[in-house]
Amino acid sequence: MLRSLTTLVSGRAAFPVASCVTCGYARSLSTSTRESESRSTYKPVESRKTYLMDVYKYFWETNQIVLFAHHNNLLATDNEKIRKELHGISKDIQFRKLKSSIFRHYLRASEHEDPASKAAYRQVKRRKIKHPLEPLLKGPTAIIMIKDLDPSAVKGVWKVLKREREKLFLLGGKVGDQYVDIDQLGDFKELPSLPDLRAQLVGLLTMSSGAGIVKALEGASSNLALTLESRRKDMEKGDKPAENDKPTENDKPTGHSQ
Repeated sequence: MLRSLTTLVSGRAAFPVASCVTCGYARSLSTSTRESESRSTYKPVESRKTYLMDVYKYFWETNQIVLFAHHNNLLATDNEKIRKELHGISKDIQFRKLKSSIFRHYLRASEHEDPASKAAYRQVKRRKIKHPLEPLLKGPTAIIMIKDLDPSAVKGVWKVLKREREKLFLLGGKVGDQYVDIDQLGDFKELPSLPDLRAQLVGLLTMSSGAGIVKALEGASSNLALTLESRRKDMEKGDKPAENDKPTENDKPTGHSQ
């Protein structure tokens, strides 16, 4: 699933490269030698712990949905079978077992720019940071990653894991920026997809709101015309003398006697 650690730059130890190739994802985590030397990590840059911290950061930040599942004695053949079934739903779905203690620390330090750094470790310890999803990491844990916010993909994953019964079952996870439990996850999977929601919205605007806008514009034009016409008539009346204002015979000027 992941390429092994490699080092670059003329045989000198550089920042480890973790290129995720599963489902078409590819992201190099390498930096130049100078950047590697300036990176102050809690464990050596070339260590597996730092490597896993970087990989977990990549997974967390590049997938909209991350589901946590408890697994019991999964064999290599089980892993391959589950991956194949998940890829049948979407090639963008990934499955990976976790090193729970390392992932727990990643979650606690995830707000830091470099969760594997000494500064991140000090921050977690000083502030006694805990993460809301930590309770899901008790016992053997795996994550299922979905790139986009797609309820239908979650529904497919739900069905696959339901067939696994006690070997692998969902606990909760992250959906967008929200942390959800199993019940909320069950509600989310029944929602329409974003393309479906957009199509419904366009239809509503066309059939309902669109017609309403046209009527509103037509009504506004008619009201404006009536108002202008009424104002014109009022002005014309103001220009004409009223009947009571017409001069009478008595009001006519008379000649002066000589």
